[in-house]
Amino acid sequence: MGLETVGNGRISELVDTNPVASDKVNKGDDHIRNIKKVLKDTFSGINAENGVGDNLLSEPVTANSRELNILDGATLTTDELNILDDATVTTAELNVLSGISADLEAADLNILDGVTATTDELNYVDGVTSAIQDQIDSKQNNLTAGINISLDAVTTNNVTTTTITASGAPYAIVIDDKVAGNGWYVNVGDDHNAQVDTIIHSEDDAVTENNNTVYLPAGTYYFEGMAHVYNPDGDGTNGDVRVGLYSDGGALKGYEGVGFLGERDGREFTCMGKFNTTGDRFRLKIKVGEGPAVYYGRQGDAGLASYIKFWKLD
Repeated sequence: MGLETVGNGRISELVDTNPVASDKVNKGDDHIRNIKKVLKDTFSGINAENGVGDNLLSEPVTANSRELNILDGATLTTDELNILDDATVTTAELNVLSGISADLEAADLNILDGVTATTDELNYVDGVTSAIQDQIDSKQNNLTAGINISLDAVTTNNVTTTTITASGAPYAIVIDDKVAGNGWYVNVGDDHNAQVDTIIHSEDDAVTENNNTVYLPAGTYYFEGMAHVYNPDGDGTNGDVRVGLYSDGGALKGYEGVGFLGERDGREFTCMGKFNTTGDRFRLKIKVGEGPAVYYGRQGDAGLASYIKFWKLD
């Protein structure tokens, strides 16, 4: 007898070779009942009828084998599939995610939570190659002593003249307040180095002095310098007295203060300008081109003889 037992109603209980040729015809209905039982037990949820009377709900399965095979190997749960319930996202919208790094995490997306910046505002950071705050902090450190420095450029006949105006606290101030009783004698045609005696202000410890020159770290500076020069001669004048800022190597920086000294005449000579340095020493230098002798400082007086103020631009 080729009639199998399908007590559990499973497809695996059906035998491929049944019914056999020797089965009696009256056993055909038993085979049909077995098949029906397997179908109904195995696919019990398909076309299930809900409701009563005219309100019976039953929908046929219309998926083909290829469509059903899409689920082959799927491990997701009912709850995970239900996430799509009421979803209105389109294929194009889902494709926006194509190519996103597999390392992307919820925390990465949550960074955008609360962002109110516009596209234009976000584009302001286009081209940034390092931390913006670090750059701002660095600029502020360099500009602290020069926040009141203004530049006014005027172009006339294709020549541009830039005027630098400085106010506020300089980066560094050095002075010479040791005016000796006899002053410092400068021969005609000689140079005299105004002393750098004291640092009375410095924004950092990088500025040093050695009683002759002042050391400045690398950067761009604007400076103002003054030296008091006195002519003690009662019978002669000095027609070409100059005061300028020089590097330790002898290069003039900025613009000299140039003027005339009469008999027993004294005045303050100022110099100013802008220069770059990779880390050098500087001093004020007094030059007497013609006329009688000149003292640096006023003989017999005590007080400020010279100063240099530096504003660090970068």
